[in-house]
Amino acid sequence: MTEHDRLLVYIALACVWIAGYAAGRGRLMKALAAWADWQLAYATRRSPRFWAALPVVLTAAAWLWITRPRRTWTNYQSWKARQ
Repeated sequence: MTEHDRLLVYIALACVWIAGYAAGRGRLMKALAAWADWQLAYATRRSPRFWAALPVVLTAAAWLWITRPRRTWTNYQSWKARQ
């Protein structure tokens, strides 16, 4: 690996870090998840918005199961008990 390649890797990592920081500060992920939840609730299954929102919601659910499994399981159990 040459010095030029290392510099490109460092620049790419800095860009990823800046983008992640900006997404966290701007609450982009929360807004995106809220939009996707709204589309799944109110858009028809034939709508392209429904199919665009589906991977977003599935990714958010998987992220919650991975990062907070105990809390997610407790929320699921309380939801089932209310029904």
